[in-house]
Amino acid sequence: MAAQKPVAFVTGASSGIGRLIATNLTAGGIAVAGFSRSGEALGLGHAADEMTGLSGYAVDVTQPSEVQRVFAKAIADIGVPSLLVTCAGSAEALGPVASVDPDQWWQTVSVDLRGTMLCSQAVLPGMLAAGAGRIVTIYGNLGDDGRENLSAFAAAKAGVARFTETLASELVGSGVTAVCLHPGFVQTAMTEHLALSEAGRQWLPDFGPRSRDHWGDGTSAVALVKRLSHGEGDALHGRIIYAADDLDALATRAGVDASFRRLRVRGA
Repeated sequence: MAAQKPVAFVTGASSGIGRLIATNLTAGGIAVAGFSRSGEALGLGHAADEMTGLSGYAVDVTQPSEVQRVFAKAIADIGVPSLLVTCAGSAEALGPVASVDPDQWWQTVSVDLRGTMLCSQAVLPGMLAAGAGRIVTIYGNLGDDGRENLSAFAAAKAGVARFTETLASELVGSGVTAVCLHPGFVQTAMTEHLALSEAGRQWLPDFGPRSRDHWGDGTSAVALVKRLSHGEGDALHGRIIYAADDLDALATRAGVDASFRRLRVRGA
């Protein structure tokens, strides 16, 4: 009997970083469930599963009962994931706190932070029962310097980082690990919105001109996720890892300096 493929769940899989990670994991022989609001992750439906190893599922990651139901369906279809990558996110709410639309602000935070928590919660029972699993959340440092007009994104990503650190503490000794990945500055629909949209040009006027010289293609992030899926980042449980980091050097340092695993704000 052939060995069962490892299983990965990737949210936000219809575009951007999520799409890159989902397609590359699939190409590496992993059965991938790609979650998006439309469910047509990468334009593929269940009919393509046998050929590609990729399944598409429609889910609103901000809705607890929907996440539980759809993730349970995916587990029944392809198995308990050994890897979850939470790429679903939004950066729609731009502008000063005094005037930004509060519903749009909260939706932006909810997709990123609440979605990360709900999706983690949905896979944890299976991972804990198996005594193994890896959760990779997605960070972004655009708000780390207190940049104005970006409070929803900044609050959401800071929350994701702290959530991951707390989750990692809860998982010590369970065989399940959690790390927070900064994928680098990748050209996606989200970063294009920040750089090129009318709102982006109005509220982040310096972002667009700089972005044209710094956009990457996500290659480093994809390579790092593959290494994390093989356990090469387990020693960095609870930390933010940047796509360009030397993973081996970080793991060595973390092994001798326990405080190195703690998150820092502005390098403090």
